[in-house]
Amino acid sequence: MSGFEKSGVQKGPRRVFRLKYLVAAVVLVAAVLVGVSAVETVAPLSVVSESVTNQGSQVAYATFHDIGNYYVHAQCTNVNATRMCPVLVSMSLTADGVLHDSLYTRSLTFKVVNAPGTTLAVEVDTYSSPATSYPVAYGVDQPWSPYVTITTPNNAPSVTWTFMIIVRNAPVVDGRMALQIIGRTQVVDSHFLGRTYDLTSGVMQLTDY
Repeated sequence: MSGFEKSGVQKGPRRVFRLKYLVAAVVLVAAVLVGVSAVETVAPLSVVSESVTNQGSQVAYATFHDIGNYYVHAQCTNVNATRMCPVLVSMSLTADGVLHDSLYTRSLTFKVVNAPGTTLAVEVDTYSSPATSYPVAYGVDQPWSPYVTITTPNNAPSVTWTFMIIVRNAPVVDGRMALQIIGRTQVVDSHFLGRTYDLTSGVMQLTDY
């Protein structure tokens, strides 16, 4: 057998061996891509706040276990005359003093429950932190629960988003502003194969004094 023929016989098994590894690698990559696609299509995990805490009559926050807190702070003055009440709203991704540097807020929703005639407006950029532009969508859940959803403009992990929301024609009971607020937030874990969480608070009740 010639040297050329011997070389061909020796290289044949190596080529088959390499081909097997190539096929195995392609199958592995395909399996990973299918797995990632499957995770991306998984519905967000719904989480209800474990508690709602008031700090005085105009401040409250809802706590989500091991995720963070949704804060509301009403800043009403002479609500009987103006029926207008600014409310500072923020979502903090700090739990038990630990900042979650892998989580980011995708959207934040503020809803006033049982408030016929009440409308909402988001203040200008100078009242938001970080100061920037952002998409805003308004709606009403039946029968009379207006809400506003703010989509954050970037996926910066651990950022605490803060917005000023104006409540017009705020509900008044016995001469006092009486807001019943439900907060919703969509939070995403930026880790590989991380989950998306739909957070919903319990009812947070605020009055003007």
